[in-house]
Amino acid sequence: MSVEILGKGLSLDFGLDAHGCIKMSSYERSVEESIEIILSTRPGERVYNSDFGCRIGELMFEPNDIRTQTLAREYVSQALESFEPRINLIDINVMGEEENSMSIDIEYEIIQSNKVHNLVYPFYLLPQ
Repeated sequence: MSVEILGKGLSLDFGLDAHGCIKMSSYERSVEESIEIILSTRPGERVYNSDFGCRIGELMFEPNDIRTQTLAREYVSQALESFEPRINLIDINVMGEEENSMSIDIEYEIIQSNKVHNLVYPFYLLPQ
């Protein structure tokens, strides 16, 4: 099965590559960057797509306890199921690393290739 259906687009790390061309993101990397964009965008930030994003930002300044970790898991799950149709979520594991940070371990399968990937998204309860 071809991975070309996963697409190409501007890289999250916007800039120029070694050849002086705009950096592009392709295939599996495109999916990974899309997940990062979804999780780091608060609903309402996009003018013409105000529903887009993840509510995880609402947890800023909350205590790093089981309630906050459960809400983080739910917000990430809702956002990815709504805005990233190229994946099936397998598991989301939220771990309280320190008093003011969590690691969100996302395991997902890319539908077109049936490949399982893992992404760890750091979330800070206090601004860094």
